[in-house]
Amino acid sequence: MNLITVDYETFWTKEHSLSKMLPMTYVMHPQTQIISCAVKIDDEPTEVWFGEDNIAEAFKSIQWDDAMVIGHNMSGFDAMIHAWRFGIHPKMWGCTLAMAKPIHAITVGNSLAKLVEHYQLGVKDNSVLVATQGKRLEDFTADELAQMSHYNKADTDQCFELFKRLRPHFSRQELWHIDATIRMLVEPKFVVDKDMLGAALLGERNRKYEAVMNLAELLDLDIEGDTSKIEEEVTTQLASAAKFSEILENRGVPVPMKDSPSTEGKQIPALAKTDPGFIALQEHDDDIVAAAALARLAIKSTILETRINTFLEVADTANGMLPVPLNYCGATTTGRDSGWSYNPQNLPRVNPKQSKLSDALRNCMKAPEGYSVVVADLSGIELRVNHFLWKVDSTMELYQNDPQADLYRAAGAQVHGRTAEEVTKDQRQIEKIKALGLGFGAGASTFVRIAKTMGGMDITLDQAQDWVSQWRSQYRDIVEGWKTCGKVLQDIRDGIERDIDPWGLCKTNAQGILLPSGRLIRYPKLRTEEGGTWDDGRSKSSWVYGEGRHKTFLTGPKVDENIVQALARDVLKDYKVQIFAATRHRSVLDVHDELVYIVPTEQAKEHLDTVQSIMRTPPKWWPELITWSEGSYNSTYGLAK
Repeated sequence: MNLITVDYETFWTKEHSLSKMLPMTYVMHPQTQIISCAVKIDDEPTEVWFGEDNIAEAFKSIQWDDAMVIGHNMSGFDAMIHAWRFGIHPKMWGCTLAMAKPIHAITVGNSLAKLVEHYQLGVKDNSVLVATQGKRLEDFTADELAQMSHYNKADTDQCFELFKRLRPHFSRQELWHIDATIRMLVEPKFVVDKDMLGAALLGERNRKYEAVMNLAELLDLDIEGDTSKIEEEVTTQLASAAKFSEILENRGVPVPMKDSPSTEGKQIPALAKTDPGFIALQEHDDDIVAAAALARLAIKSTILETRINTFLEVADTANGMLPVPLNYCGATTTGRDSGWSYNPQNLPRVNPKQSKLSDALRNCMKAPEGYSVVVADLSGIELRVNHFLWKVDSTMELYQNDPQADLYRAAGAQVHGRTAEEVTKDQRQIEKIKALGLGFGAGASTFVRIAKTMGGMDITLDQAQDWVSQWRSQYRDIVEGWKTCGKVLQDIRDGIERDIDPWGLCKTNAQGILLPSGRLIRYPKLRTEEGGTWDDGRSKSSWVYGEGRHKTFLTGPKVDENIVQALARDVLKDYKVQIFAATRHRSVLDVHDELVYIVPTEQAKEHLDTVQSIMRTPPKWWPELITWSEGSYNSTYGLAK
């Protein structure tokens, strides 16, 4: 398989650019002219062609179907041009930005310029590109064409050399995952129901309007006057934290406050939608206060309207299809993918018992005629990994007896001294919140917020402390695991290699934590820093890694969380490869515990059965881990999920 490095340059202005437009829209916009393309086949001299017609003609002589095509930031630009403007789909896609992310994002950065400097591959000079602002190909002088050719070649050569430096860090399987991520974007399979989105958009706008006008009526504003001005005035007051706080103060209601995340010792208004104080305002006895909070929530929650508009814009760009934009190793420490733009990994869930306007986002993602959407997700995979990692005997025995057992009900039975069948719905809900909220070291004050946001429960600090203590006593093995994880940080800093968990799955080394897959959880520039004092006057010392905006504090529970998320990620990615080998179907969307496929309807049940069989089989590198999955298929993503 040949390695072909490509680099495109296109027409741009300050407004018509990737910084101002969705990449999908920019790539396919009629104003986006392809200026040039540089191509390097293996280590042969790089060639540059100018003009879309000339590039298309030159491409005819290249054997793309047996090539891995690489570039820097392929998902964000070049791959879409290659696939959509020229109709070329190589055997495999590669991306040096994706490869650099888990290694260098925290230290060097992801830009080609910084990576080239780091690896001493020359200097990336953008001055030629900056000078082309607003120029179409026909405006270039002969000298400017020569300069652009030199710039284009330099970028391509540097990208090729960068790939060679990064390649030893990646297994064939991880390169396959990079390819799979790019394919989700450039080979979209979901058909968008634009009529459904249009109806939801109208409903969302009406909902916001009604919320604002209802508040205007409660405030005795002149709603018979110019409604647009009234709406603008109320919206301005509600959107501003200062003005909204003033409304509360005028009604004699204290403004809820919280610690500033950026300034130690400073208090700021707690008016985010997840802040318990703001949630409480929505149920205030004062009708105006409650209405103001609900109206502010409606105004501030613009993400639904924005997402609907984005879905519609992208569907128009992609011939009615929905590309899936994911970042390979978007979470650079654990390696989990992340979404970008409209983030399809984080769409509001559909509750068939309670319809919402946001249901349109998942339900508009349809399979083509004659096909079905198949969804399968790993049941509580992070919870299982955390319990099995530290050998919690009760949990392991529970799942050994029944792979789909209800851990929350079993925990409730243990706490209340009754059978699992006798555990009430409320008791199970409490155990679920404890299991999901306390597994990585949350204390009592944090758990008060978790209980409210996760389960809508109002609990006191004393009650939270009792539950935290009870949970930690019940799962001492996990608590001991946190302590172990805290101790291994010293080994990592000292470059000592040793096992971390009782299975010997994860090991320390000078870079961080080596996983069974060969991937690394990297803690660059790991060190201790002094800051603050304990009650007895001793100085506090904290573990940190990274610098600047990437500086991150580490504790034992946080290290455990990193390990658990990384292992759970590798479990799912392993299954993805096995499913492809068995069915030749690629997933069209990955979420952290979920794989989504689109297959011919007559194959849907068989495909789901195969997927379930694979996802219910322990990974080869951890045969003791008991997994389970649930799944279904239907005509849309929302209905299948």
